[in-house]
Formats: sequence, structure tokens, C-alpha cells
Amino acid sequence: MKKFVSVALALMLALSGLTAVAETAFTPAETYEVGERSYFGGNVTLEPAPIGGGSVTTDSYANEAGKDYTDEKVYTYNDFTGAITSETDWNPHTWETNDDGNIMSMMTMGFYNFVLNSDKTGYSIVPEMAADFPVDVTAEYVGTYGVEEGETAKAWRIALNKDAAWQNGVAIDADDYIYSMQQQLNPKMLNRRADSYYDGDFSIVGAKAYLYSAQAGQTGYKGMSYASVQEALDAQADLYVDMWGFWGLEGCVDAEGNACPQYASIADDTMYRDVAVADENGAEAWVSGKYLFDTYFAPGMPYESYAPDYVCESYVIEGASWDEVGLKKIDEYTIDIILEAPVSEPSFYMPYNLSSTWLVNEELYEECKTFYDADGLEVETEEEAASITTNYCTTLETTIGYGPYQMDYFELDKQYSFVRNENWYGYKDGKHVGQYQTDNYVVKVITEHSTAMLAFEKGEIDGVGLQSEDMAKYASSSYIKYTPESYTTKFTFNTDYEKLLSRGTNSQILVIDEFREGFALALDRNEFATAYTAAGTAGFGILNYMYTYDPFTGAAYRDNETAMATLVDLYGITWGEGGEYETLDEAYAAMTGYNMVGAQEAMKIAGEKAIAAQIWDGESPIEIEFRVYNSDTVYVQMVNYFNTQLAEACKGSAFEGKVSLKMTVDPDYYETNYSGGADAIFTTWGGAAMSPFGTFYQCYCDASDGSGNQMEYGFDTNEVMVTYNVDGVEITDTLHNWANWCNNASIPAIDEQIGKFADYSYATRCAFGAGVERGLLMYYTTTPLYYRNVASLTSQKVNEASDTYYQLVGFGGMQFMTYNYDDTEWAEYCANNTLVY
Repeated sequence: MKKFVSVALALMLALSGLTAVAETAFTPAETYEVGERSYFGGNVTLEPAPIGGGSVTTDSYANEAGKDYTDEKVYTYNDFTGAITSETDWNPHTWETNDDGNIMSMMTMGFYNFVLNSDKTGYSIVPEMAADFPVDVTAEYVGTYGVEEGETAKAWRIALNKDAAWQNGVAIDADDYIYSMQQQLNPKMLNRRADSYYDGDFSIVGAKAYLYSAQAGQTGYKGMSYASVQEALDAQADLYVDMWGFWGLEGCVDAEGNACPQYASIADDTMYRDVAVADENGAEAWVSGKYLFDTYFAPGMPYESYAPDYVCESYVIEGASWDEVGLKKIDEYTIDIILEAPVSEPSFYMPYNLSSTWLVNEELYEECKTFYDADGLEVETEEEAASITTNYCTTLETTIGYGPYQMDYFELDKQYSFVRNENWYGYKDGKHVGQYQTDNYVVKVITEHSTAMLAFEKGEIDGVGLQSEDMAKYASSSYIKYTPESYTTKFTFNTDYEKLLSRGTNSQILVIDEFREGFALALDRNEFATAYTAAGTAGFGILNYMYTYDPFTGAAYRDNETAMATLVDLYGITWGEGGEYETLDEAYAAMTGYNMVGAQEAMKIAGEKAIAAQIWDGESPIEIEFRVYNSDTVYVQMVNYFNTQLAEACKGSAFEGKVSLKMTVDPDYYETNYSGGADAIFTTWGGAAMSPFGTFYQCYCDASDGSGNQMEYGFDTNEVMVTYNVDGVEITDTLHNWANWCNNASIPAIDEQIGKFADYSYATRCAFGAGVERGLLMYYTTTPLYYRNVASLTSQKVNEASDTYYQLVGFGGMQFMTYNYDDTEWAEYCANNTLVY
């Protein structure tokens, strides 16, 4: 009996103990406050921008004496492409693909050319088809073409190169350029590349009206003229969605078989079948203009900020005569171009916009035209025609050039090739000494990567791109080169406490700054990029080496001292007196981002903070969901790496043995993250490599929901205060406003104190921009992992002029390429040696 009572009593005590535990179970705090966020953006010395923008450099790399077009030996560069099809088209009015552009670049030349500069640190600009740089003649057009008194930089005079000629030796003059633009804007042709001259920052007066003059009185569509979607809706604007551009519905039909129009009203609920969705009953297998607007572009929707790109207004097309187009012949070798708007920083942007031309050969172009009436029947003359097509520059017979090379062979699915154009002015003017050693350029079709690799290894082609499976063999090759893309891949966290708390996995510890810092410092970027990417290189900043901060010199943002110092400081590397390294360059070169000791120290602090703030009990397991696009092996390997490094970083802290990363496959993970539905994802941003400072705002602060951030959900750049010491005066504003100011936006609170961002030199702009980048990185809501690149091998036969890739000139290009062997020597070498790369 006593034993039974004792057991019963023990059971009662145990039950009461369980009740006590249940009554005191840990409940995380309902909210978490990160506290005030502010930092010092840096010391800035205001240097005004030069009047007119700045000056371009015009010096050219001298290259090696004798290794140029004067060399009597024969040198051929052998290349390959995946296909040469009937769609291949190198007509300057209609070309589309990179392959088209590659062909066109061999046999044409722009008014101006970007070349490797003399010390191989960037690019210079030299006149080619122009005899000199553009001259501002706006004052001569006051009262015409929309030019008003006092305006500048709208009308430009171009002196033409009098030595320029077609490959048949016939001279090229102003009449050729006038005719060619008339065809570029021909209303009956509606050429694809016409938008280069009627849209954007280089719109020629009257060009668009002339192009669409055959459609005068019909309805056309243009981008929104309102600052926001809401403003357009408030004004009851007639809005349309570009169904083809945004959703790819060209050629699709509705249930009745009616074709989907390119522009559908935002009130039109007619559903069109998206054949890209295999399941006819699947989500978004049928969409309408109304659906796309309401789901993506309406106020508060994920793509609201993209509305100006895909939401249009209608207008009635007005026609114009050729006399109203702003392109004029002044004399036999001079033309004027009159633009809709002034050109900002014209010493760079005028040559930049004229680095290619619209030039076609009148005699051959006319021979290549075919005329059709309104019913699609062929007619005899252009006057009778309702539409015109051309096969100009689609075959060897329909091709004529005026550049360093001329096409001598073209066969579909086989090969095309070029030989030296002996009538090119550059071989006679003395300005191209040390250039163009290549005599022939041959491109063969090779469809399989493995076949291309074998051809390269046998010396049959002189360059080949690498895939991930090639890297084990070639990653350490001295012949490998990396061509950077403008994209940086990052690990991005959600730091919205309420969203994280709702998961029930304790991932709310991601709101602790030191936890994210510890994770970031635990990652060796070099190891990660080498192990898990085909060609990526360790990434430390938001912007990689593709971004040019000074268009006049081609100087890379990442090479600027303030931009370098931002990252060196972020990763705790010291330099200078008392530092780990003597110079900033040495410190920057030593950067790995990896510091496990620092990671463990940060995790200790994070654990203590999480417990003290009562957002975690110090005992429960923590699972962080990491969403990825698919379940490819490489993603599994990456997550395993992250888990290994995270476990090591957590040693000695309250998190030890309690934190794990869980991979979840989510093809729409970006969209999930936009709504705060993920703990962490990979994010990759890039583009606009000539405009680095705008990228900080457009990609990281311009959220459609107004939160002040794009992908780092919960990180509000409106709540981060940044102070710069500007010429001894401290100026403070939000990170969001500083980023937008660096995007050339008008921010009254900043403008009133120091004016506009564009008022200052590029060195000054870089100092402000680096301060913004610091703020986007220092809270570790996003951690750069690697810069994206394309890896390739270059043959032992040739030498690139530069080991470093520079914007607009690459590694120097064929213009400055030199050879170690001529064709005969190379054939003999390959026959008697095994090529080792």
C-alpha cells in the first residue's frame, strides 16, 4: 500500500511539474527593435564637375612595333559559333543578336571608336569615320527644330573622314549618311534599330514622327508621362499593358482564336492563353491586360516600379516630312545632328552614341528591296508599296563594308570568313600603326561544346568558352581569362521580425545584426567561388569590376580608393601606419571576407542579445529556411557548405549545435521574398555598368511598396541615417535619400545644402557613392558571395593586349591582338606538339 501511495504521489508531483512547465513555456517577444541606425559615410571634398562634363582621353595603346597590318606574314584568327542560320542578319538597320553584331563589327566602323588607352588602364576615344570630335552648333538653330534662345548641346556638327570609302574604293560622303538615315527611318520599313535614333537620350528631332508618318492619324503607344502609377490613375489616364513585352504573348490567342494585341487596356479582361504554361488550367495559363495590371503594376504590387517600362499611354500618331528631321547635310563632308534634348556630358556621350552608325550602301540597298501592297502582293515600285522588306547584308552577295575587313565567304550552317579590306583608310592614314596584325578571321559552326573543346585542344580554333565541368582541368591554366558580367550574387536575409516569428522555426534570430555578421565572416568567398561556380570570382562588394564611375577615362568604380576602402574597412582589414598592410592596394588584394575568429565573437554577442531581448530561449533548435530555384546538386553542395561554416561560427556561443540551414525549392523564390515569405535567398543584381551610382538606388532602395528596399525584406533604408563630412560641414539624411540623390534625383534637403549630384566631379561622386554602398553592406542584410564571369581559354598562338577586362574595350580586341606564330608556323607546331593548357 505504501509503495502504491508513493508511486501515486510521485505521479502527481510529476504531473504538477509538467503543468508548471506548460504554464511557464517560453514565448518569444512580440516585437523587436533594432534601435537607431546611423553611420558616418566619409569625408568628402567637393570638386565641381568640369564645364561641359569633362574631357575624354584620346591617346591609344601603341602595341608592339611591326606587329600590325604591315607584317608581311599571314595571321588567321579561327573562331566558332553555335549556328549560322537564315535569320542571321548584319544589316545595321535590323540586326538583333550578338552573332549579328559580331559580323557587323568586322566590316564597319563608327564615327568614333573606343580603344585601349596608352597605359592600358581603361579606354580612350578616337575619331574614325568622323574627322574630329563633335562641335556644338545649337546657337545656329535657334527658332528651328525646337531650339530656344540660350540652349546648348542640342545641335552637333560632325566633320566626316574624307578618306573613308566602301570596300570597292568608292568614297563615302554626306549624301551617304543622309540616304542611310532616310532608310533607317523609312515609314514603309519600320526598321528594328530605328529606336536608336528616336527614343531615349539620343532622339533626333522629328525622327519618330517621320518613321510613323505612314500611320498618321492612327493610335500609337508611349511610356507613361506620369511620375507614378497612382498619379496616372488619379488623372484617369488611358493606360495599356504591353502584353508582348512583359508577358511574351505575341502570337497567342483568346478562347475565340483572336490574336493577342501588343497593348491591352488595363480595364480589358479578355483572357489570352499563355502557351508557356503547359497546363491549360494552371496558374496564369490565361491572362488579360486587367489581370496583369492588377497583379503586377497596380499601386502596392511587386512590379509597380517597372510600370514605366510596360504600362503605356495611347496617343494619336502625327506624321512629319523629311525636312522636319534633324539631320542635315552642310557640305560634301559635313553633317549636323539636331536632338530633341541637350546631351549631358557631351564629350563622352556624343562619341558614345555615335560609336556605331546607320550607314548603308545606296546602290546595293536599293537592289535588295522588295515592295508589297496593302494585301501583301509584290509590286514594282516604292511609290506603290505599303510595306518594304530588304535582304541587305544577309548573304555574301548582298554585303558591302567599309571597315578593316571585308566578308569573303558565307555559308549557312557552315562558316563565314573575312579578309583584310585593302581600301580601308586605316591602313593608309598612319593613325593605326601597331594595330590589326590579323589578316583573316574565320568562324566555323560547331554545335557541341565537347567538339569545340577538342578543336581548341588541337589548335583548330583560337578561343573557347568554358563550362563548369571544364574547370577542374583548366581553372589553374595560365591561358584562362575571365570576362566579367555586371552581376553580383549575394546571400540575402529577411529581417522583418513579425514575418520571421510567424514561421515558428525560431528564424527570428536573423534580426540580430551580429548573427548575420557572424554568418558573413564565416564564408571564404574565394573557396566558395572556386568550388561552386564555373567562372565566378570572390565577391566582396555590391558592384563588381564591370562598373565604370568615370566614363571619360573608363576608370573602374572598384579601383577607386574610396570604394576600395569601404570594403577593406567592412571586413576589418587595416592598412597604413600601425596596420596589417602598408598600402590600401595591398590590403584590398589580401581581402577574403573570411574571419572565423571574428565570426565566433559576433555569434557570442548575437546569442546573448537574442536571449536578453527574449526573442529566443537559448535552448530551442533554430531552422533557417533558404529558398533556391531548384534542387540541382550544386545547390545542395552550397547549402552543405553554409551549414558547415555556420556550425563552426556558432561554436562557443549559445547557438552551438542549435542552428541549421534548410534548403527549400521554390521556382518563384524572388516573388516569395518580395512579400517576406522567405528567411533567406540568393539575390543577383547587375546591369547599367556605365551608371554605377544609380544602381545603389534602383536595385537596393527603390521598392515598389515604398519600404525603401528591394530584396532585403525588413531593412528600411528610410530608417538609416547617414552623415557625411562635406568640406568640414556635417550633412545628415537617410540612406534612402542619399542613394536617390546619387541617382541624380532631386532631394530638396540635400540640394539646398550642396546642390545636385551631377554638379560634382567623378571623384566626388565616387566618395558619396562609396558611402552609400557602405550602408547597404554594413548591416549584413545582404552578403556578397561572388562576381559572375564567363571563363574562356585563349590559344597559345595569340596574345591579348590586356590581362584585365575594361568596359567598352574588353581585353583590347582584335585591333590590338598580336601573334606568336603565323599560320604556317602554327600548323607546324600543332603537328609536332601536344598543346597543353
